[in-house]
Amino acid sequence: MRVALDVKVKIDLTKPIGGIGLGIPLILEENATKDVAYTECKSLAEVITAGFADTTKVYKAANAMFMQDTPPEKIVVCATTNPTATWLNDAENVSKDWRQLVVVTNSETATAYSAIMNKVETLSNKMFFANLETDDSTSLTTTGINRTILFYCNATEEQPSPVSALVGATAGLDVGSFTYKNFPLKGIEPQVLTDLQISAIHEKGGFTFVTKAGDNVTTEGKTAGGEYIDIIDSKDYIINNLEYQTQRTLNTMKKIPYDDTGIAILESVAVNVMRDAYNKGIIATNTDGSAAYTVDYAKREDTEASDRAVRKYVGGQFAFALAGAVHEVEITGEIII
Repeated sequence: MRVALDVKVKIDLTKPIGGIGLGIPLILEENATKDVAYTECKSLAEVITAGFADTTKVYKAANAMFMQDTPPEKIVVCATTNPTATWLNDAENVSKDWRQLVVVTNSETATAYSAIMNKVETLSNKMFFANLETDDSTSLTTTGINRTILFYCNATEEQPSPVSALVGATAGLDVGSFTYKNFPLKGIEPQVLTDLQISAIHEKGGFTFVTKAGDNVTTEGKTAGGEYIDIIDSKDYIINNLEYQTQRTLNTMKKIPYDDTGIAILESVAVNVMRDAYNKGIIATNTDGSAAYTVDYAKREDTEASDRAVRKYVGGQFAFALAGAVHEVEITGEIII
């Protein structure tokens, strides 16, 4: 949980002009006939034990997650008699360790995606994976929405939540080791769409699942607001890890003195987090072969007396260059006669 920490980390994403798995998947049934408790499951048998028969949408979504080549170690299932937006307004629910939200409903009245999107956007370390039909004409405001993924893939009786396959295939992977574009999925059918139809989906902030060069893969890997999903993952991973590791240091040491020696201890934690992110492929490599990050913690003499009086250190800074990934390739050739 990300509560009761003495550490706060903020990252501003700067872009040039022009230019542990991470969390647990949650399948939430909204507007259900009865509540089912938030339950972690490592198998489909445990999903049934939690209260979801193999004929339910929750079970079928869970099946799509577990059948992938790289499934998560565990998922969470839950049912609420309330709309999703109401469930998300409960601080106890959002403080839990889930990250990737998939919503299913057996009611004729489903929570509008816009309400879920806007709520999730305010939450730390949460993402909403929404499923839409390829011909869905719903108009969604996506500007600034970088914690929602709009996956346009037609549901079937056997798989009422195709986006669950995307979550299952990616949630258990190490951050930095993959992107969401051209990602193969199992258990769902590729959509038969023209290039114009695919472009229209991309323009709406979504992406879909088609056949490319004989492989069934995703067409893009961006959030509804246009940011690459792996960038959001990378940002969250570094924030979570730095908060956790710094808090663990505060917990395990009897005292961290407010002097240059104590500050160096805190700085070494940040350096270790940056090295870990670099080793995972999140941070780029400089042309000289060094890791593209900096860590700079202000010395005691550069801190304010008012901060020292209340034992608050605010002088830690770091920066890094994202490694990024190649999503498109253009090749120019010549024929010489």
